[in-house]
Amino acid sequence: MAQFGWIDFSPKDRQRVGTILELMKPSGQVDELGIGTIRDGLADRLFPGISTIQTRAKYFFIIPYILQDFLRLSASERSRKTPSKYLDDREHEIMWDLAELYTSRGEENTSRVIGITKKRGERIVRRPSEIYWNGLNKFKCIDSKGISANSFLNNANKYSLETLAHSIEEEDNKDDLDAGFENFFNVKVPIKENWEKDLDLSLSYEEASYLREAIKDLDNTLLAYIISNKEVYEEFKISNSFSDFAKFCVKENISDELKRDIILAHDFAELMVGAHLAYNQELQNHFYQSNPFNDKWNDWYDNFKDRMIAPKYFDPNSLFVYTNSNKAGWFVNEWWKLVNTDTLDSLKKSKILKKQEILAKGRKARIYNNKRNDVKEAVPLGLGRLNYRFGNAKIIINDIFEGLKV
Repeated sequence: MAQFGWIDFSPKDRQRVGTILELMKPSGQVDELGIGTIRDGLADRLFPGISTIQTRAKYFFIIPYILQDFLRLSASERSRKTPSKYLDDREHEIMWDLAELYTSRGEENTSRVIGITKKRGERIVRRPSEIYWNGLNKFKCIDSKGISANSFLNNANKYSLETLAHSIEEEDNKDDLDAGFENFFNVKVPIKENWEKDLDLSLSYEEASYLREAIKDLDNTLLAYIISNKEVYEEFKISNSFSDFAKFCVKENISDELKRDIILAHDFAELMVGAHLAYNQELQNHFYQSNPFNDKWNDWYDNFKDRMIAPKYFDPNSLFVYTNSNKAGWFVNEWWKLVNTDTLDSLKKSKILKKQEILAKGRKARIYNNKRNDVKEAVPLGLGRLNYRFGNAKIIINDIFEGLKV
């Protein structure tokens, strides 16, 4: 078995290597056909600020609270740690505390604490500040002026050192410099004293209200529609999938823009169910004698228009408002033209799928490169039905409504 190693120069080098190793781990579902950019664009439109690795709403406050704590430090205390190092250390301390708390309660499998399996002293690759950064900005918890977490903190590190140097050289201007520094993080959430006392992952009423009002401002999004309507939330809570909830929403009194986005996302998801069934059909035909996907494909092809909400008005070009992916655009257009006919051209179907696999995977394309070892008999590959972060949105919204009960 091949092995590799590295020379451990610094904590920063260790973090970089850790990130690479994390990316090398196999994920649950791989985007075999290269349509993830469209899926993510639609998800950003429907559920802005939500990501697939967010776990609880409380982290939208923990990060700003830590940044506020750093601002309260004296100049001498700030000289001992950069903002990024301070945030790193505090995030891990809180992670260990929460892990021990929920483990002691016997809730380690349901708490959704980031890093719940880590023992005190062990660190994680992707911290909450990175996972939640986009949402922190989208929900007005902080304002990083559109730059990434790493860039923002690097700027903060530089500013912190410069402020300290100036404060030593120019004592007369120290108050002005500190005042400027205290506005640097652009933390927007209300300051909360002693926020770590009895800390768990439930939201206070004030925190839940803050998030609710911030999300309400995200006009014509599904997230705002749910958070603004208790009855809609109750239906959302019991829906098992985006597909089920979408069919409910389009019957409600919602804006034309939101209805259009919901229908487009729903019908695109249905269309891609067929594409992935056909792709697995191709793989099994290429490598094995029997094909368990034939019946599933035939059922889908016979019924997919009945399962779409508005097949008559489906236009693949509408998807590219959300992405500029030429590779995905070509495929979706060709796939829709192929299946939206009275007679299916099976040869063309095969050619489209093989070409798209090459465009999406290159040297990793299984059919073109004859990678039989990558394909197990009767085991499907690729994405399941697109859910657009529906499950993660449900967790965050549930936390908000639970907090509003307090």
